[in-house]
Amino acid sequence: MVAAVRASSGMGQSDDELLAATAAGDADAFGRFYRRHERQVLTYAMLRCPNSGDVADLVAETFLAAMTSAGRYRPGEGDAGAWLLGIARHVLARQRRTFARRRSLARRLANVPAFCPDEAEAVDKAIDAARLAPKLRAALAGLQAKDRELLLLVARDGLEPGPAGAVLGMNPNTARLRLSRARKRLRVSLDEPAPGTHQEASDAHS
Repeated sequence: MVAAVRASSGMGQSDDELLAATAAGDADAFGRFYRRHERQVLTYAMLRCPNSGDVADLVAETFLAAMTSAGRYRPGEGDAGAWLLGIARHVLARQRRTFARRRSLARRLANVPAFCPDEAEAVDKAIDAARLAPKLRAALAGLQAKDRELLLLVARDGLEPGPAGAVLGMNPNTARLRLSRARKRLRVSLDEPAPGTHQEASDAHS
């Protein structure tokens, strides 16, 4: 009677038999193999891992690797427990390599210089300018050629309105007037919503 219970529960099966059954797709067999060796792998992990999370990961990854490679286990090559700890050793080595890479990356990130307030403001302005650039190009293209050149001579090349007008053959008063109008048209164009914005807003409220 006792022998029958042992056989039905798998207690009488060897590790070789349990791994062979696992390779054939018997999940119950692997469950028994796991329970038989869980303590051994847990002890191995606890003696080598720095924290409980790594212990849990090592145990889980070791048994997962054992389950997927059960078909490659060869009984004549040694004890199944030793085979299992060999897997745990490889998993631990991979775990340590991952930790070392993360630590190295953290050190490099810690050495990245932080922006001072002026630098941070300059970066923000550069980002804003990059976002505005397509709309600004379109707005400039909508100006008359002479107005656009006048605006660029003042804004980009740093000329005063009078000298900038002289470059284009305008007297100072005309240059100042055309510059004021060009700036106003440019502001209006830049303040206009992108095409489709009104329709999207209407759809959102409908």
